[in-house]
Amino acid sequence: MGLFDKIKTQANTIGTNISESTSKLTSDISTASKEKSKLSAINSEITSINGQLNIAYQDIGKKYVSNLVDNKGENVEAVVKDTLDRIEPLLEKKIELEKEAVEIEKKLKDQIILQEKAIFQREFDEEKEKLEKAVKLDVLTEKEMQDKLARAQLKLDNFDNIRKVKKQYDMQLISKEELNEKLAAFGV
Repeated sequence: MGLFDKIKTQANTIGTNISESTSKLTSDISTASKEKSKLSAINSEITSINGQLNIAYQDIGKKYVSNLVDNKGENVEAVVKDTLDRIEPLLEKKIELEKEAVEIEKKLKDQIILQEKAIFQREFDEEKEKLEKAVKLDVLTEKEMQDKLARAQLKLDNFDNIRKVKKQYDMQLISKEELNEKLAAFGV
């Protein structure tokens, strides 16, 4: 019965791991979706404020020109004060919303980075498991396994550098050849 108990334990462990991974993924997707919706609402509000500001700026211009014609430019501040009083809270709200939007964008970016890093880790774990099995089956020597694991570990350790190099290529800062050279140096 010991063998069946081991199999049952392994099956339960695998099931639990899959369940936890699925739950975390669902949670991450839900959180990202909420954050994107919030960001979209903030951007819409900023656009609305920009429209209101443009109308206020036009109003200031009209009042200024009218004041020049009627009063020869005297007491300009008094003429546009009411409009300036309307603009101030709009500008403050816009600055606040822009800061909030930046924070949400950072959260979303960090979440994407964590997901990508989890993929790198999972690939490393799968490779390690495959190599350990090959050693047990006498298909690889322990030294060969360690060499291959070292290369896989290099890729995992250079996760941030790999992301940066790919971003450089996406921004057309480096050529395809340079991309391949740099990635090869990082074990990819």
